[in-house]
Amino acid sequence: MNTPETIAIKLTQPGERAVKQGHPWVFDQSIEKGPVNTAAVGSLCVLFDRRTNRPYAFGLWDPGEIIRIRIVHRGRHLKWNEDFLKTQLQQALLLRKSLQRNVNGYRAIHGENDGFPGLVLDVYDRTGVVKIYSAIWIPYLKNVMRLMQEVFRLERLVFRRSRKLVDHGEILYEEGGVIGQPLSGEKIPFEEYGVSFYANPVSGHKTGFFLDQRANRYWVQNHASGRSVLDVFSYVGGFGIHALKGGAASLTSLDISAQAMEVARENLLLNGIDLSRWSPVVGDAFNKMTGWIREKRTFDMVILDPPSFAKQASEVPAALKQYGRLAKMGAALTARHGYLILGSCSSRISMEDFKNIHQNALKKGEWSVIREAGHDVDHPVRFPEAEYLKTIVYRRR
Repeated sequence: MNTPETIAIKLTQPGERAVKQGHPWVFDQSIEKGPVNTAAVGSLCVLFDRRTNRPYAFGLWDPGEIIRIRIVHRGRHLKWNEDFLKTQLQQALLLRKSLQRNVNGYRAIHGENDGFPGLVLDVYDRTGVVKIYSAIWIPYLKNVMRLMQEVFRLERLVFRRSRKLVDHGEILYEEGGVIGQPLSGEKIPFEEYGVSFYANPVSGHKTGFFLDQRANRYWVQNHASGRSVLDVFSYVGGFGIHALKGGAASLTSLDISAQAMEVARENLLLNGIDLSRWSPVVGDAFNKMTGWIREKRTFDMVILDPPSFAKQASEVPAALKQYGRLAKMGAALTARHGYLILGSCSSRISMEDFKNIHQNALKKGEWSVIREAGHDVDHPVRFPEAEYLKTIVYRRR
């Protein structure tokens, strides 16, 4: 790999305006003056103002991507060294201090939103999981990972690669490789608000668990007492186990993955929960719900948190129809005075569009909005594309 260098960049007027307004990405067509593809990946880009010719931002160069530069600092001066990186990590830790009183599983570095574009760090107790999404960090990985261990006081790091980097030959660390103390097993227990879960940091989805819905799971724990609960797209039991921990009378979990349901069972046992209150159902969500609606079954709390329906712009119209369909089905399954919880993790669907779909799907005058939620403190949002998570809680009047 070529050695990173420092390169001068000038952007087009729209590109410069976007960066100054806080956007962390510079696309290839926004570069007016700079190297074509000669600079090494990870080179430090100094962005010069078109009018004053003074620096206003700094980023890292990736000649192989449409997002050519990812911003790491805004300002006139930057010393790109370990002190700067350590300060960024310490600021991220400080932001999450209040959360750490009640949980030991959290997102420690949220990519661009914490000044580390294309890099994620999730923490499960004393184990950190680093996932790399951009080659810009390859020249700096060894130092960055050492600093992560130091600042977040981790016994080990597990290294994960995104799909596009899985075969990249220049990366020092293998997919699932462990740096630091060896793992005693594949599963790591961690806690959130009195509930324990297993994370699978070596081979699980993403970094081994989905941490982003934690605050909404806790809301469910506090409102499930004595209720019958249906958790659709339940995966490994996140919402449902919080419900049972909060005193739910019964839980029906529905997911298409039998393997995920088995992990949910392990998580239930980890919490010492009586399995007689749990009814696992493996199958297609829409088919199963259609059958229950025909049978006129209802639940006191219905949770619908599906995977993303719109990963690209062309999928948005179909996704909106699916969210509307889910809202109607969820409403049909919700008992009088019951809660209907609707979630979306599609960044291309705005909260406004999400609410509008529900207004069309739910009978007017029959539902009250109890809660609207976005991202928890460990998933900060600094630019529009980062705002993917949205959850609305309705109550049937």
